[in-house]
Amino acid sequence: MISARDVQGKEVTTIEGLSPNSNHPVQKAWVKLQVPQCGYCQSGQILSAVSLLNKVKDPDNDTIKETMSAVLCRCGTYPRIVEAIKLAAREMRE
Repeated sequence: MISARDVQGKEVTTIEGLSPNSNHPVQKAWVKLQVPQCGYCQSGQILSAVSLLNKVKDPDNDTIKETMSAVLCRCGTYPRIVEAIKLAAREMRE
């Protein structure tokens, strides 16, 4: 958790600002692998995945699971989340 005061004057990307037409590789992987169920966690999951892939170009399963454990998925789509991140990572490397 970060307070608004801690990001004052810094650039913050929201889910709406990630891609104007939802064509970011992570968003496309989410749709292709049908990750979302209820939508409760999707903004947090997607932005966490983007942040991870901006730092680690080819994360392994343990790195993905550790990073994504900070966002609770009520529907338990964790296996699809991992696969979507791996798919997006491949696309981002190409």
